[in-house]
Amino acid sequence: MAKITFQPNNITHEVSDGSSLIEVCELLNDISLPFGCTEGTCGICELTILSGGKSCSPPTDNEIDYLYQEDINAGMRLGCQMKIISGELTLTWKSNQTNKDEKPFPKTNY
Repeated sequence: MAKITFQPNNITHEVSDGSSLIEVCELLNDISLPFGCTEGTCGICELTILSGGKSCSPPTDNEIDYLYQEDINAGMRLGCQMKIISGELTLTWKSNQTNKDEKPFPKTNY
């Protein structure tokens, strides 16, 4: 079992190894991480891994297309694209973000 701490909510949950983050959040009613398109193109689920980055899947092609490499290197990910492999992981995000109009356009649109 993997352990995820959702920093803005100060909540920790154990989840099955290999679980996708979006599916985990859909099952938990106490997590406020927002999702939009669920395809890795809108950025609403943008988050930062504070610790345990090796506990999740590598960035997908969609994340690489959307995010800057330096942001990925700093732990930024798209929650809809992540899977929790094993171990412990701590995440944070902008908890007041509610819609894609509050996000900058993906880097490919600049």
